[in-house]
Amino acid sequence: MDSSYAHGLQMMNWVGVALILLAVVFLAVDLVVTTHGLPTVAGIVSLILGTLTLFDPASPYSEASLIVLVAGVILAVMFFVTGSSEALVARGRPVTTGAEGMIGEVGVVREPVGVDSPGWVFVHGELWRAIPAIAPEYADTQAHEQTIDVGQKVQVVGLRDGKVLVLPLQLAVAEHPLGR
Repeated sequence: MDSSYAHGLQMMNWVGVALILLAVVFLAVDLVVTTHGLPTVAGIVSLILGTLTLFDPASPYSEASLIVLVAGVILAVMFFVTGSSEALVARGRPVTTGAEGMIGEVGVVREPVGVDSPGWVFVHGELWRAIPAIAPEYADTQAHEQTIDVGQKVQVVGLRDGKVLVLPLQLAVAEHPLGR
């Protein structure tokens, strides 16, 4: 290979390629498995070592290749550090999806809600079967006759057997003045 084209090519070190592939594996594992960032650190170290050993430093274009590879490493590190910190912040947030995310939401009664006859409420953009939430100390005959009429606002306070437990909004605010 004595052509001028062959002189412009750089020789790759396969150990560098293997280290970069190992870094990709470590970073992928960190995305899938719940860890404390150890695979990310191992991936970053492997990526840096692989980048440094990938090309021969004596080749004529090694500086340009090194600049491109270092920029790629820096971008990858920033991506994974930002992603990891966002994931940690998200763990501390309350549930906002599914049935558990509806607790504390306010809805409107579409069909009367009573103890003996579950009704329908429109909450969180959906119609849900609802039953009134009655505290044990109020479970007398008067509470069993209570119904929540159509158009009245209710607050979801729990879930039971696929139905939402609701209180009229005035009662829910009086019992829980701080909201959620």
